[in-house]
Amino acid sequence: MRAFSFSDFRQRASTLLVLLTMLTSVNVIATNSVAQARFEGKVVDSDGPVAFASVFIKEIGKGVLTNEVGEFSFSEIPDGKYTVTISAIGYTPQILNVTIPAKRLAVTLQSVDHQLDEIVVEGKSDTQLAIESPIKSAVIDTKVSARMPSTMIELMNRSAGVRVRQSGGLGSNTSIILNGFQDRSIRYFRDGIPMDYLGGGYNFALVPVNQLERLEIYKGVLPVSLGGDALGGGVNMVTRRSATKSLDASYEIASFNTHRATLNLYYPDTARRFFIGAETFFNYSDNDYSVTPETFHKKVKLFHAQFEHYYGEVFGGVRNTSWADELRVGLAGFWMFRENQNGPRMTEVFGKFTSEQYSVVPTLRYKKTFLNKKISLDQFLEANTIRVNQVDTVKGFYEWDGSFTPSESVNGETSSTGSLAKIDFSYMTSRTYVSYQVHPAHKLEANFVYVANKRVGVDPFGQTFTTSGRDILSIAAKYNKMVASIGLESFFFNERLTNTLIAKYYRFDVEAVDATYQGDEVDRSIVAERYGIGDAIKFTLNDNSFVRVGAELATRLPEQDELFGDGNFHVSNLELIPERSTNVNVGYLFTSKGKKTALEVNAFYRRTKNLIKNVPYNLIFNRYENVDNVRGIGFETDVTVILLPWLKANGNFTYQDFRLFDTGNDLLEDSRLRNTPYFYANLGLQGNAKHLLGKNDVLEAYWFFSFVREYYFAPIAKEFEPDSFLGLWGRAKINAPNLIPDQTIHTTGFTYYPFDQNFAIGVQMKNVFDAKVYDNFKIQNAGRSFHLKLTYTLK
Repeated sequence: MRAFSFSDFRQRASTLLVLLTMLTSVNVIATNSVAQARFEGKVVDSDGPVAFASVFIKEIGKGVLTNEVGEFSFSEIPDGKYTVTISAIGYTPQILNVTIPAKRLAVTLQSVDHQLDEIVVEGKSDTQLAIESPIKSAVIDTKVSARMPSTMIELMNRSAGVRVRQSGGLGSNTSIILNGFQDRSIRYFRDGIPMDYLGGGYNFALVPVNQLERLEIYKGVLPVSLGGDALGGGVNMVTRRSATKSLDASYEIASFNTHRATLNLYYPDTARRFFIGAETFFNYSDNDYSVTPETFHKKVKLFHAQFEHYYGEVFGGVRNTSWADELRVGLAGFWMFRENQNGPRMTEVFGKFTSEQYSVVPTLRYKKTFLNKKISLDQFLEANTIRVNQVDTVKGFYEWDGSFTPSESVNGETSSTGSLAKIDFSYMTSRTYVSYQVHPAHKLEANFVYVANKRVGVDPFGQTFTTSGRDILSIAAKYNKMVASIGLESFFFNERLTNTLIAKYYRFDVEAVDATYQGDEVDRSIVAERYGIGDAIKFTLNDNSFVRVGAELATRLPEQDELFGDGNFHVSNLELIPERSTNVNVGYLFTSKGKKTALEVNAFYRRTKNLIKNVPYNLIFNRYENVDNVRGIGFETDVTVILLPWLKANGNFTYQDFRLFDTGNDLLEDSRLRNTPYFYANLGLQGNAKHLLGKNDVLEAYWFFSFVREYYFAPIAKEFEPDSFLGLWGRAKINAPNLIPDQTIHTTGFTYYPFDQNFAIGVQMKNVFDAKVYDNFKIQNAGRSFHLKLTYTLK
């Protein structure tokens, strides 16, 4: 293995270099573009300042709320003419024409006996609207952490009810555990679009934090606009969008020869009718951290875990025309290379096995409103092929210390025959979303998602049908999935009560060739369909609190790689059937006046049949099986307190008691769901200081603590669990190999702005005390690491 160098970076990052060449011209355009100014003012009534009034600028779609003394401000608004709406509950809204740059604006609102709710809502951010939705979601505002050298995995792990399984360092396989559900029970979206078509090239583990506007984590019922077949929730990654010309770049260097870079460009014309842009990022790491494998009993460095990844997308389009509110055409591409140090567990070690994945992805998105904005259409289309290559041809065996023993009797590490697999996964994705405002208090929504997938490949060393001798991969396997959703959102009692009723239809069909026990070919054609229903209710108690309840009969269809395998460590299983689950969520949210204290409490119940789990198939391979029936309850709480004007504290914990039933095994009946943490907690402190070394500098410092209670790699009888209350302390009465021990992680760092908010220096130390950290299959993760991140933004 050869270490990564900056010369390698220059040679390999062809996509990034092309975009960097564009930077010169864009920078000139930005430098000579329309001047930008600060726009500020104050809102009062006859008695004094009006706090939390909405100030909304129509042309750029930006809104803010006034502070406790009625003041507001916008930064970096391009010079020009704008329509500004000022509104507040109980007042007549004012619509003003303002030319920027402008003098400080003073507005006096007149009180009325009624309110215009739709104008008040317009002033709220998308993040706030998601938080206050009847459908339970945890919203991670990534703008707060964009300058930190943090990962999306870390931000998610600091949220109540969420844990991320990561089977190694940067670029390793990841999955989310969300209120007891995990793996494919959770669906993933990018800007509301199911993102299976991007394969491993774009996911929350690889996307740098500053590439996203926010991360929405839905628990239970999914909004109609997402339209997925999730069993227990979904994750929607909302990419960053700018209303003005902008450039954002960052570079991070860290332990284990880790490098991460981003570059974002956006340029609209002065009339804001035409736009072009680019989003790119790069990840590299040797991942050569130290581990102590259970089968080796010595501390060694990983020697075959290098990861390299590039993603780039260029896009352009038009908006605000007579025939389109927005038409966006994009062309994305990614390439990913991974050295595989071990399989799904750390019981075996590889020294030469590698895998590669790449694709070019054209996309089209069209948005338009009709009938005075009563009807809204959002259409997305894409078609691409993901190519996966894997090389496993070494004649011999490696040990964890890197030593090699030659053997002519084998031709590979993952199997005795080896592999030179080349597999194509072809995708076509169509998503159509329509909404109709039938009444001011009622909105109909419909979403139709169709995915067509085909897998075909070749492997001269791979498995063949015994009778014909044909390569199993060479015979095309086809998979089509359709999810149709319809929903009705209604408001009652002056919008104090909101109800969202959702019905869904699921269908998938498979055409493939399977093998009998004797190895003969058998044509298989499988069709399955299901129905689902869900409802979410939110009742506003007062201006500071509300309760919400959600219930759903959910279905999750098997995915193509669960049925066919992934051409790597997961083998096929065409006998899988859809998962079914009954889910209930109940929650309460309180925010004090002045927003100095926030409290959220949630409880949830799950009863799931035929849960699809990734389980060991033999010593090397895994496969997905309908293995578990699970039921249980959970509880989570999250508290944020502003202790001082410059100091904020946050804490949360999650307890979930999910157990197997109808197992047919008296020893395992009522045992905990394996590979699933049942208690975890987080604490955090964040502070800031100004004018340390200059009149404009700012220092933001933080400390985060994470704890995960011990849990079990394999099911154990309930009688062997700790005897303490809820099992929160003490030790299980089982052998160590089945136990994933208590884990505590401390992270500390700071972000320094030496001049202004445009340039930031982020420094972070993760796992301060070098604690041992494991994933759900007891694969050891990295210990202590150091990170430096530089970020620059130009608008």
